[in-house]
Parts: sequence; structure tokens; C-alpha cells
Amino acid sequence: MNHAFTGSFAQRYAALIDPRSGLLGVDALASAGLFLCGISACVDARVEMSDIQPLLEAPADMQAARLAALLLSRAARGVGGEVRFDWPEGPAWLRERLQPRYALGGTGPQAAWVLAELGVPSLVALEDRHALMLRQIPSGVLLAEKGELKQVDRVQPSGPHIPEIFIFEFTAGRAIGAVVPTRSSRVVVRFLDRGIQHDGDFEVLSRRLASSAAAGLLSGLNDEAIENVGIASRHVFSLGRDWKAAGLGTIHFELAGYVSQEAVEELLSHAGGAITSLGMSHSELLAMNPSADHPMEALIALGERLGLDRVCVHADTWAAAVTLNDPVEEELALMAGCAIASARAANGAPAKTIAIAPAAEFHPLPFETPVRKGRWTFVACASPYLDRPATTLGLGDSFTAGCLLILGRNRHADAGANLQHA
Repeated sequence: MNHAFTGSFAQRYAALIDPRSGLLGVDALASAGLFLCGISACVDARVEMSDIQPLLEAPADMQAARLAALLLSRAARGVGGEVRFDWPEGPAWLRERLQPRYALGGTGPQAAWVLAELGVPSLVALEDRHALMLRQIPSGVLLAEKGELKQVDRVQPSGPHIPEIFIFEFTAGRAIGAVVPTRSSRVVVRFLDRGIQHDGDFEVLSRRLASSAAAGLLSGLNDEAIENVGIASRHVFSLGRDWKAAGLGTIHFELAGYVSQEAVEELLSHAGGAITSLGMSHSELLAMNPSADHPMEALIALGERLGLDRVCVHADTWAAAVTLNDPVEEELALMAGCAIASARAANGAPAKTIAIAPAAEFHPLPFETPVRKGRWTFVACASPYLDRPATTLGLGDSFTAGCLLILGRNRHADAGANLQHA
């Protein structure tokens, strides 16, 4: 395989983001087409773990103290991820004592936010239209209403407030009480199961637009109560099959973290024929297959099992995929995802300009690439790694958005006619 660019990874990323390359330049982004992003959403309440003193001081018999112990344990081990914590009063207790910063949450909406900052339109599923939620929707992220694409300022707030999800971020070297983390990450804490967004207008309009959309993204089944995962999976993957039947060429499902591997197996059992691409973090892959330090065999097994075109995985210092398609395009997709995620890590939020921070490091890949095995090609790239990022929130979602930009770039020829909106 000829690499898309030559030289060191620093040089290859510089070529990728050079406006003259056309791959992530203004002109290419302006004609990227429409992305369909579902199917969960939430309001994120972001808290720096160095500022959780009220939690650390809570009496030992309170749920607050138990939550503090969980957070400290994860920060000490450098373990982020997502947890379900049984404390219905938790959001109100934390809201009153901490100073959270609010932002849009959920894989689909986060990816849409990233795309919007780059000038690329997307349609998101949003059943929860409370005023607090609508205030988080950035310009360029479109909603469906009565068969039309609408900017958020044309949508009337409705429905009850659903408690936010709390994101506790920790930074390498920054003390949290007596704990000094050696790795930067974040712990996502859910206090209830929000469920997927049952947005009928999104489902109808996305089916209509699927034939000319650039790509589709589905995720969020981890927001369902474990007993509902099967029913919700059938619903979500039925939508994916309809997109596929309409001619949408790239339909990606991002896995996320679940309370049990039984839930993962349940949802995957309904995914066949509904998606073309599957993605996850390396920790999520290891939870499924503890022997997948080298991910190639595990990714191929998932691809064969589900009849996919590609399966990808992202880690702190690298990203990898197996593909049945053009391995050069796949390498570009991985690098675009890593570049956009790294720009967000440096910026603290989705970035309008894709740039590699001067402090970014490129670690040697821990495995050989590319490797051909049967029908599959395994490719990987180093990611521009920041030891002390401004944020770790949404980096996986940003990576996914970047991959889809490349994978969907040949799918938008007729999309312009569908992008008129109120």
C-alpha cells in the first residue's frame, strides 16, 4: 500500500491539514454534504475534578462520599469511561454545590457540533427540546420539524427538564485532594437511564434524505436501561437498514461503554445488515476481548460477524482499523479523525481550524502496518498526543466525525438540493 502522504507522522499530518491539499481545506469542507447524527442526546455538566472539594468533604455515609471514592479511584488509576451511579438526587446535589459548565452531549450531537464548527451541516435526533437543551445546540446543527430542516432558533422549547449527565475531568499532574493523576481523562456519570431520542420527525426526514446524505452515525444505546437494550437496538438498527436501503453508503455505529458485556452482545445481535462501520475506544474493545492489545484479529472477527466494511478503534496515541475498502482512504480517515480530535484536545472545545499543537507528540506504533489478511487490510496511524490536554471530553466523538468526513466525501453529489431549511 502506498501511504497517502510520506515522511514522518508530523510531516504527514501537516500535509493532511494543509489547505492546499484539498482534503480538509475550506473548499472540501464546504461541499462535504449533510451528515445524519443519532440517536441519543443530553446536556453535559462539566466539572474539573480539582474543584470537587464539596464531594471530598461529604460525610462517609452519604452517596456523595461514595461517588467521591469512585472518582478518586478512577483518577488514581488513570481510568476514564462511563458509569451508572444510583443516586437520583445526585444532579441537584451537585448542581447546588459545584459550578458545572454546560455543553451539548451524546455521540451524535457531539460529532454534529464538531462538524458545525468546520462549516459542515448535520441533522441530529432530538426528542428532548427543553430550553436548557436547546441552548446547547450550536448554529449549523439542524433539527427536524414537520418535514423540514430547521435551525435551533426556529424551534420552540417544549417538554420537561431531564437531569444532565455529569462529566468529571482530571488532568495529569493536577491534584485532586491527595490524588495526583498520571493520565488525563474524564469520568462520565449517569444518574438515570435517559434512553434513546425517539424523534419521529428526525426518523422520517432522515429516511427521505438518506439517498443523498454523506454518511450516517448511530450511537447511544448505552443510555438505555439494560432491560430495554434489545427493544431499543431493534428500533435503532431498523432505521439503519432503511438508510442503507435508500442508498446511504456509510452508516457508522459507535459502541460506547455499557454496564455489562451481555448488553453489548444483545445489541450486536441486532446489528447485522444495518450498519457498514463499527467503532470503539481501545478500552471498550478490551472489555469485549481482553486479548486485543493488538487489535487486528478482534476487529476482523467483528467485521466478519456483522458483515461490515470496516471496524476501527481509537486509543490515546494511535488509531487503527480493518477495512475491505481502499486502505489509503482508510488511513486518511483515521488521520483526519486523530487531527480533529487533537485540535479539540488542545482547544478545549471543537475547533474551527484544524491545527496540530506544537506540544503534540507522535509515539511509535506498537504494531506493524499495513498488514493484509485475507479480504481485510489492517491500517493504523499515530495520533498527535497531548500529555496535558485542555479537555478529554468528546475526543472519541471528534475522531468519529473526522473519519466520517473522509469516508463520506464522495457521497454528497446531490445533497445540496436537500439542504434548504427554515
